[in-house]
Amino acid sequence: MAQFRTRKAPLDGILLIDKPEGLTSHDVVARVRRGLRPGVSKVGHAGTLDPFATGLLVVLVGRATKLARFFVDLPKEYECTVRFGVRSDSGDLTGTLEETGKTTTLEAIEAVVPRFLGRITQRVPMTSAVKVDGERLYKKAHRGEVVETPEKEVEVESIEILEFDAASQALRCRIACSKGTYVRQLAIDLGEAVGAGAHLVQLARTGVGDLRLDDAQALAGFEDALQRRAPGDERIPGLVLPATALQFMPGIELSAAQVADARNGARFPGGPQEPVRLTFRGELVAVYGPAEEGNALRLLVKL
Repeated sequence: MAQFRTRKAPLDGILLIDKPEGLTSHDVVARVRRGLRPGVSKVGHAGTLDPFATGLLVVLVGRATKLARFFVDLPKEYECTVRFGVRSDSGDLTGTLEETGKTTTLEAIEAVVPRFLGRITQRVPMTSAVKVDGERLYKKAHRGEVVETPEKEVEVESIEILEFDAASQALRCRIACSKGTYVRQLAIDLGEAVGAGAHLVQLARTGVGDLRLDDAQALAGFEDALQRRAPGDERIPGLVLPATALQFMPGIELSAAQVADARNGARFPGGPQEPVRLTFRGELVAVYGPAEEGNALRLLVKL
């Protein structure tokens, strides 16, 4: 999947990084940016992971930072561990824990899981970055302030139970869900549904659309590969080119005469009712989407 580009061409693309525990997503971006300087200055990511969480972080490099929203919108997959019988004021292991003195069974968990499949409504956790009264909820939570948080609709495609240990009351499961789903809130709600309380003790993102954690590189390994490059070698280890990274979109191959039109925002007739990648000789030129009026495609992002 990975492709290399020499310095003769722009160093634009995405990196699949396995975020280690203890770092913020911003920390990862800062370390990648530091490693790529001075050749590359623009680096971002497409979907935050909490510091205690690990797993797939999509890091965007160079002009590919313009493509962030298309990766943010993709469905996600997680593997997590939920511990029953203990509540947390944050919903996860970083908060203040309180034992409930209650336990549950695998049968009880299996009985309530279907309630949380399909389109469901979640209460936004106090630890989220959502703003209430002009301030992010996690800032209010840090002050000990408790407010009524908004609700949001999300979609949970599946919850696969991998293992349940009755002695430790630990449930391992795999969750496939839409963007914006709060896995810690699912843990809380599962705990309340079985009457034992619960919190999230481990979380790893294993998929973003068709992008898989198995294809990601460790952050330390990426930094080491940068250090081992020969003098003058400015290739980025593991860089996935934009056209390859967007293969989940339908594509249109442009003629040479159409490239300038696409970059200038000319509309194209017809096309799918979803974002489309426009390429020329395998290189991404732009991303187009359906126009609001008429049967046409309009420019969303140009590279």
